[in-house]
Amino acid sequence: MSFEILYEDKNYILAQKPQGMPSQPDKTGDDDILTLCENKTGIKDMSVINRLDRPVGGIIILAKNKKAAAECSALVQNNAVEKEYTAVVCGKIECEEGTFEDYLVKNAKLNTSSVADKSNKNAKKAVLHYKVLKTVEDEEFGNLSLVRIKLETGRHHQIRVQFASRKIALWGDSKYNPAFARRRGFFNIALWSSRTSFKDKFSGKTIEAQSSPQGEIFEKFKPYE
Repeated sequence: MSFEILYEDKNYILAQKPQGMPSQPDKTGDDDILTLCENKTGIKDMSVINRLDRPVGGIIILAKNKKAAAECSALVQNNAVEKEYTAVVCGKIECEEGTFEDYLVKNAKLNTSSVADKSNKNAKKAVLHYKVLKTVEDEEFGNLSLVRIKLETGRHHQIRVQFASRKIALWGDSKYNPAFARRRGFFNIALWSSRTSFKDKFSGKTIEAQSSPQGEIFEKFKPYE
């Protein structure tokens, strides 16, 4: 699998991670985006700022030094990094634009999250905004909808859980979509980190990168808009 560097300066790299590639080294020993970027630049001890799950592709931020890592991590914690995703969900969404607001609880043992009551002391508020770009009819899956998503918060599996809780789960998501939980084999989730933007505290400039979704399921929607 190939990767692409979309932006680079002395502090940061914004790279395009392919679906199926780990964000950082794991027990599989497969190529990961962190190691590949370190090898290409010759800089060791880089940090992944926004780790993407292995089946998810798109833009990932890497910091070249500890100071940059601390600064950008703080931006993420304060929701000061704009993150937009493109996804394919199973079903037709009645409202073309809208906002999902829920409270999510993470189960670390199962590596899952779920919608919970606001009163749950472990629940964290999750907010996203979406816009339906196109809906198509598929012989096997029925209605499929291409959706642009802007995150207001960054919770564990947030997009996947919030859509699944409304019975419009992401295509390929064997963890939250019952249609894929029953299927054998590995599927890349139809979720792509398509735009990232943040203000760089070192230069005062806005750093931004955009990436078009890749993968067979996204091909069904071209042209995207």
